[in-house]
Amino acid sequence: MLGTVVKEAGGLLDRRFFLNGLLPVLAFLGCCLLTVAAARGGVAGAMTAWQRQDATVKTVHVLAFLVVALLAAAWLASAATSLVRLYEGYWPGPIGRPLRAVGLRWHRNRLAALDPGDDADYARLHTGYPSDPAEVMPTRLGNILKNAELHPEDRYGLDAVVIWPRLYPLLPEEQRAALVAARTELEFFLTVSVLAAVYSAASGIFLIAAGAAPGLFLLCHGAGGVAALLAYRAALPSARLYGQQVKVTFDVHRALLLTATGRQDTEDLDERLRWQALARHWYRGIPLAATYHAAAASPEPDDPAPDETPAPSRRALPPAAVVLAALLLTSALGAVLLR
Repeated sequence: MLGTVVKEAGGLLDRRFFLNGLLPVLAFLGCCLLTVAAARGGVAGAMTAWQRQDATVKTVHVLAFLVVALLAAAWLASAATSLVRLYEGYWPGPIGRPLRAVGLRWHRNRLAALDPGDDADYARLHTGYPSDPAEVMPTRLGNILKNAELHPEDRYGLDAVVIWPRLYPLLPEEQRAALVAARTELEFFLTVSVLAAVYSAASGIFLIAAGAAPGLFLLCHGAGGVAALLAYRAALPSARLYGQQVKVTFDVHRALLLTATGRQDTEDLDERLRWQALARHWYRGIPLAATYHAAAASPEPDDPAPDETPAPSRRALPPAAVVLAALLLTSALGAVLLR
C-alpha cells in the first residue's frame, strides 16, 4: 500500500521502465515465438522461412513486434502496484477466497509456533510477520510488507497510510533514491514471476491444442512454472530490503513532517498524540487546533483487534507446496493427453 506513492526519481524512470516492463516483456514474447516455432516444424524451419521473407514484410513484422512489446510493457509497468497486491495475497472472489484460506492457515500456524524469546525466531518476527496476528497475510511477501506497513503505528502511533504521502516529498534525495531502487528490484522479480506463470499456462494450452510432443509440453510448461516460483522466491529478499527502507524512513525522517506543520505550541504533547491529532485532521478535516486539544484531553484508544487467529492445525500446507503440486498435476495431465 505504501508503495503506491513511491514514484520514479529523475533518471531512474527510464531504467525502471526498462527493467520492470520492456525487458521482461521482450523475453516473454521471445519465448512465446520460440514455442510456436518449435510446435510447427521446429525453430530451424521457422528461421529458414523468415529469411525467405521480403525485406518489407520483415520490417512490418519487426515494427509490429516492437509496438506490441512497448504497449504491453507500458501496461505492465502501470500495473505494478496491482501486481504487488496480487502477490501479497489480496485474492477476492470464489477462487481467491479458498486459496487465501490455505495461506492464512499456514502462516498463522507458523506464526504461533515462533518464540519471541528465541533469537532466530525473533529475527523472523522482526521482518517476516506483522505484530498483530489478525493482520497476517496468506503469502510470505504479504507478511513482510505488512510488517513494514504496521511498524510506524506500533512504534509511534502513526497512521502510515495517511502520513506517508505527506512525508515522502520531504525526504532527502538519497532516501527517496534508496526507496525507489528497492521497490524497483522487488517489482522486477514479481514481473518476471507473473510473466513466467502466464507463459507456463499459455504454452501448455497451446501445445495441447497443437498436438505437440509430450517432451516439448513438459519443457515449456514445467520450465515456466519453475521460473515463476524461483522469481517469487528471489523477490522475498528484495521485499525485506524495501520494508527495511520504509522502516528507516519513519524511524529517522518522520520529524521532518512535524517540523513542516509548524506546530511549535504542541511540543509538550506526547509524540503519539501529535501523530493521532494530525491523522484526524488530514483524514477527517477537523480543524487542527481543535484536533490537538481533543487528542490531549482524551486520546483516541486503539481499537482492540479481534482475535482471529485459529488454533494450530496439523493439516495446514505451505502455499508453495500447493502451487508445486498443481504444477506437477497439470504437467502430468498434459503429457498424458499428448501421448
